[in-house]
Amino acid sequence: MNIESTEVETTETPPTLRQQVVSGVGWKVATVVVVQVTRIVVGVILARLLVPRDFGLASMALLFVGVASVFTDLSFGQALIARREISERDRSTAFWTTLAAGALCCGGGVAAAPLVADFFSTPAVSHLFAVTSILFLITSFSSTQIALLTRELRFRSLQLREMAGVVLGGVAGVVLAFAGLGAWAIVVQALTAECVSLVLVWRFSSWRPRATWSAESFRRLGSFAGKTSGARVLGYVNLNADNFLIARFLGAAPLGIYSVAYNVMFASLSRLAAPIQQVLFPAFARIAADPPRAGGAWLRGNRIVAVITVPAFVGLAIVAPDFVPVVLGHRWHKVIPVLQLLCIAGLSQSLQTLNHSMLQALDRAGALLAFMIFSATLTVSAFAIGLHWGVVGVAAGFAAARTTVLPVFTTIVSRAAQTAVLAFVAAVRPVLEVSAAMGALALALRLGFEDVGVSAGLRLVAVVLFGAAAYLGLLAWREPELVREVWGLVRRRGR
Repeated sequence: MNIESTEVETTETPPTLRQQVVSGVGWKVATVVVVQVTRIVVGVILARLLVPRDFGLASMALLFVGVASVFTDLSFGQALIARREISERDRSTAFWTTLAAGALCCGGGVAAAPLVADFFSTPAVSHLFAVTSILFLITSFSSTQIALLTRELRFRSLQLREMAGVVLGGVAGVVLAFAGLGAWAIVVQALTAECVSLVLVWRFSSWRPRATWSAESFRRLGSFAGKTSGARVLGYVNLNADNFLIARFLGAAPLGIYSVAYNVMFASLSRLAAPIQQVLFPAFARIAADPPRAGGAWLRGNRIVAVITVPAFVGLAIVAPDFVPVVLGHRWHKVIPVLQLLCIAGLSQSLQTLNHSMLQALDRAGALLAFMIFSATLTVSAFAIGLHWGVVGVAAGFAAARTTVLPVFTTIVSRAAQTAVLAFVAAVRPVLEVSAAMGALALALRLGFEDVGVSAGLRLVAVVLFGAAAYLGLLAWREPELVREVWGLVRRRGR
């Protein structure tokens, strides 16, 4: 993309869009395995070295950083991706606006650190939060570059950036954990990952901001960003109100239990769906003028997401009683019921992964915001009710809320994309049926091994291998075309 040769760039639907998306999805699915394996290994090591309170303190420090990051980005990155025409003034305006917001949030975070500690009644959070506020500034420097790389469908560069950040950040975290620095290990891990990401994204992106800022560009981008920012804030509330409530009313140690269960499930499994979302959002935006075509892409994307995530959530819920003591250690036994309930929430959430991108691409930000208000109200209410039964009750509330909103969200997107709701059901039903059958067989095997006294470690390995083989075999028998489609993505990942 040559930004010097023209003032306005028009993004047209290229004849190779399908090939770009297929290659992008394949590359992301392949490289995300490396990223998630690293996350799992680092997470296990940290769980062995740290105590629940350490995880709870770090989670408290990172909570406000997450919600403030929505205001730092201001959704200008999403606006750059979604708009069919962008100019050099648009790019530079987005960059300088985002950077200014990041600087303000960074300074505000440092100043507000004592107040955050008072809110959680935990003095140790003050210094942790002050340091994590630097993340506002770091991410604001890279937001526009990431958006432009995404717009150009340069997914290899984006994945290499993420991979390097995760690996080097994990190394930093493990080193500090071995040194006995507790919650600081997790905070430094996050800072290192973002710093590495910043350096690489500037290396991969040839665009550099100019010393210009346009009020017209600000208004044009802001008209889109203003609509989506509200939905993003509500989305963050949906997924993090549980952590706020646990931190405020139950304390650091219970939050540590919950956050470890949450990270095992979401960081290890639901992020398998996120790369597909990142690939398909710019693709959706390019074909948004043809809603039925976009709807067809949405259905195919959901089939791929379901193939990856549904059996993973079902399997993890079944092996959790063995996985937790064998992998994390016996000190984390309270994680088991929380993890099993969160797997239900994760399964429902994964089937909604592409919905936000679809509505944004179709310029239905108003419908998205209305749904997010409904979803946030329901979810926070479920968390508040569940809080009376501790972290297990909060996890149960999360599972109930996510399952309840799934048909509502699906209906909204189906109508926007001029696609029948039953078409979505037909797209994911085979995977749900095969996963249920696999789950029943795997559960029977685990219980049988438990009855005859097989060790937890051996049970875990045997059930995982059996479950994977059963799922692949049943899926190949039930949906051979779907297996060939997924295999084609994997084979073409490097093209």
